[in-house]
Amino acid sequence: MSHCEVKVVDYRTSNLLSITKALQRAGGEVELVRTPEEIEKADRLVLPGVGAFGAAMRNIELLGIRESLLSFGKTGKPIVGICLGMQLLFNVSYELGVNAGLSLLSGEIVPFPGDGAVEASLKIPHMGWNQVDFRGESRLLLGLPDHHYAYFVHSYYARATEDDVVGSTTYGVTFPAVVERDNIFGIQFHPEKSQSFGLKILENFLKA
Repeated sequence: MSHCEVKVVDYRTSNLLSITKALQRAGGEVELVRTPEEIEKADRLVLPGVGAFGAAMRNIELLGIRESLLSFGKTGKPIVGICLGMQLLFNVSYELGVNAGLSLLSGEIVPFPGDGAVEASLKIPHMGWNQVDFRGESRLLLGLPDHHYAYFVHSYYARATEDDVVGSTTYGVTFPAVVERDNIFGIQFHPEKSQSFGLKILENFLKA
């Protein structure tokens, strides 16, 4: 397997070990980056994330890397957000208040609905295996058959532009599992916990 360089953004909210190991298994030469200069020199970026949206954006601001991430997104070089990292790519989140995101993708991050007969029975966070249904052509999903299962852990989901959604899943509501616009990619589930399906997606990102 050929190797390519990939930089993982360390903005102090993530357990980076599992995604780093998964990228290495997928053929990546991984380096953690946390400064504007390091981000600007990258050929491709991974924005991981666990935890709360607002705290993550505050860390990004404190590290002084918000503008670098925005600039990188406009270079045409590939960037993928994973789990919370995907949510940070959007305009705004309503998790614990109203928090502005990076606006590299259009949409908002909202809580799972909590009323109605079906929604009231939902356990939050959404945690476990759900089927991902493919929608349209995708470089991340290239070479994969439809209807794979992936591992999710999250309490909020994205309302995205329809044309950007290339994979969706349903948990009370149908929501984006994989998004893609030009060089901007997002994965709501954890590819590093999604066995061969997740590994193939990471391989596809490294080739993007």
